[in-house]
Amino acid sequence: MPREKVEKGVEAAKRLERHLESIATNVVTKDTMTHIINAGMEIVQGANTTIKNMRVPQETKDRVHKAERELLLAIRSAIDVVVAEIDKETTHTGTELRKIEIKKAKRKSR
Repeated sequence: MPREKVEKGVEAAKRLERHLESIATNVVTKDTMTHIINAGMEIVQGANTTIKNMRVPQETKDRVHKAERELLLAIRSAIDVVVAEIDKETTHTGTELRKIEIKKAKRKSR
C-alpha cells in the first residue's frame, strides 16, 4: 500500500511538472518573466533594508532570509525556463565545436 501511494505521488508530481511547463512555455512571456524577476529583486532588497534598519528577533531575520532564498531559487527557475525557450528558438546547423590537433611541421635541413 505505501508503494502505491508513492507511485501515485510521483505521477501527480509529473503531471504538475508538465502542467507548469505548459504554463511557462505558453502563457508566461519573456517580458512577464523580466517583470517577475525585477519585482522579486525589489522584494529582496526591500526586506534586507528593512531588517538592517529595524530591531527584529533573530528568528524573524532567519525566516526572512529563508524567504529571500526561496524567491531567488524561483527566479533562477524562471530564468532557466526562459533560457530553455531561447535554446528552442535558435536553429542548430548541426555544426559543433571539435578539437583539431595541429602538428608542428618538420624543418627542412639546409
